[in-house]
Amino acid sequence: MSSEEAPNPSADPGAGQSPFGDKLGRRGPEVYRSRDTPGGQETNFPCDVTPGGAGTTHNRGRGTTRIRPLLGDRLRIGIDGTCLGSGRGYGRFLRELLPPLLAQDAHDYRLFLDAATASEVSLPDMPVERLVTGESQASAASARGNRSPLDMLRMGRGVARHRLDAFYFPSVFSYFPVPRRIPLAVAIHDTIPERYGQVVFPDLRTRWLWTIKSRLARWQATTLITVSDYARHRIESEFHVRSDRIFVTPEGPSPAFAPPETPGPRKAWLESRGVPGDARYLLYVGGFNPHKNVIGLVRALGRLSLPEELGLILVGDYAGDTFHGNVSAVRREIQLAGLAKRVHWAGFVPDEDLRHLYGGALALVLPSLEEGFGLPAVEAAACGTPCVATVESPLPQVLQGGGLFFDPHEEGHLEGCLEELWQRPDWRDQLATTALARARALTWEATADATRVALEETARRGRR
Repeated sequence: MSSEEAPNPSADPGAGQSPFGDKLGRRGPEVYRSRDTPGGQETNFPCDVTPGGAGTTHNRGRGTTRIRPLLGDRLRIGIDGTCLGSGRGYGRFLRELLPPLLAQDAHDYRLFLDAATASEVSLPDMPVERLVTGESQASAASARGNRSPLDMLRMGRGVARHRLDAFYFPSVFSYFPVPRRIPLAVAIHDTIPERYGQVVFPDLRTRWLWTIKSRLARWQATTLITVSDYARHRIESEFHVRSDRIFVTPEGPSPAFAPPETPGPRKAWLESRGVPGDARYLLYVGGFNPHKNVIGLVRALGRLSLPEELGLILVGDYAGDTFHGNVSAVRREIQLAGLAKRVHWAGFVPDEDLRHLYGGALALVLPSLEEGFGLPAVEAAACGTPCVATVESPLPQVLQGGGLFFDPHEEGHLEGCLEELWQRPDWRDQLATTALARARALTWEATADATRVALEETARRGRR
């Protein structure tokens, strides 16, 4: 290894309804322009993107584009599937990405996952390699867990047995070392673990192990993939990564999310939980972890002089969350704010029911300290509901005119947005109309296009 390739501990390690079902506790995007680099400059990726050219056709709201790979043969690409059963955002990301990616039939994909996960989830129609490990890798690859060295060795050897042109980790959380001869694409959805490590990790040991894994992943990766320009800028700044190593593959709402036809299913769901069917409510969808700032949302609602008829519904699989949570602290804050009768814990909610909850909400509130993408806000927009969301995200650009955006570090900003939304129903309806239009421009087919381009480039750079 040359001195340029050696990892430097003081700097970035450098270059070196879903068909699967869903258990989301939950987690749009700029429309990806296939001829744009992450920095916005036009360049030639290893695919030819020309109007009217030969290849697969997708309509992305900007006219019809045909895509033809430039590499002369079908690539053999491995995909890490150990997060397939995760209820977090990156689990949803992989479950939504795989169907359109496989439908392109551009390359030969093979899914690698541990035997425990393979037995727990519905598998896509593609070749699958089951790797023997000592524990479920979905829980091991989390903010409060870690893989054993033996399991990582087993998984790396399992991948090494195949002649692959590239290997893709849909999340750095599930990374494990693989042979250096295989070009790697590693997805980093955000820099939250680095910027807010003191609240993301339960202790210093876990944070230290994460730092080692993250640095090793970035050092070994040929290319990095992320989900928004906002996240790309954060990665460049936090890790000092060159922009030409980063590809943006933005997300979109699942086809399961659309404006509800009637209020009946929503009313039935609410009444089954002891909530009046005609209740007015704000909705939160996501994890219950300190950086999600649900406590900030509860405090804001408690300080407002809004009618008691306005409730708050919290959606998220907090019981099965493998990440460091703060559910107990949220419950205490609800009691202190005097909101026990207005806040309702929904737990995990299937997509079909969630669609109706989205559609009936006054707004989807995303109070996070930071979001790499903010998919629940886009899902709500697809159901015709605006968001009140953090400015520390790509959402102000993605849903421009389709929501209100506040600084989570400034006291009073969130309250002002909530109060204005409640007092101006006509304006709220205008925001909802814009949000729906923005969401309709975002598709997982476009995500698959961008991902394929990034993986082709990963393989091409590995051939140098």
